[in-house]
Amino acid sequence: MYRYFLLIFFFIAPYCHAAVAQLYQLNAQFEIRTSQVILDWNMISHRNKTTYQLLSSNDGKMWKEVVTDKILQDYTSEDIFDYEDKVDRDKKYYYRLRILDTNNKTISFSNIVAIYTSSVKSLWVIYPNPVNDVLTLVCRGNTIIRGVINVIVQDAAGKIVIRYRAASIYKTLQIPVSKLRRGIYVVQISVLNEIVMNQKFVKQ
Repeated sequence: MYRYFLLIFFFIAPYCHAAVAQLYQLNAQFEIRTSQVILDWNMISHRNKTTYQLLSSNDGKMWKEVVTDKILQDYTSEDIFDYEDKVDRDKKYYYRLRILDTNNKTISFSNIVAIYTSSVKSLWVIYPNPVNDVLTLVCRGNTIIRGVINVIVQDAAGKIVIRYRAASIYKTLQIPVSKLRRGIYVVQISVLNEIVMNQKFVKQ
């Protein structure tokens, strides 16, 4: 198994503060059974009260409002929200957050997530779950991966604690997680800016 493993880039920082671009971390996962994109995100306060808008797009250029929090408030890193967006199968959707101040002016945006609503279950599986030391990610079958494999691990507040990159020819990846605190995390795999897997795991 280990001869197929290649580490290109690895970063772990469970105790560092998130950069400005990561204050509003947006995650997305497609639920095949209900044909819904399940979104969740964390919020953190600026100096002034803020509110947010969840935006969606079919091409990553023209955006429309999906939902807005009408109340301006002091969010904290513990404020976590979720939304279920009913979508069509086998199409690509983009999502991002717009953060507004008390004057209804845009002060920042979250990351953009692109997700393909495939009617085929994810080819990626992870094990063991719960995990102690090493989380293994495997791409099943003979699927050709086109593009660099990007893996991030986020804690319950949406902070990125691990970044990992690997060449597309490798279908078995092993992520050391022994330094993470106990708790629930999300591992996300993306290729060519498209999320191909988004799954929770438990670190023991």
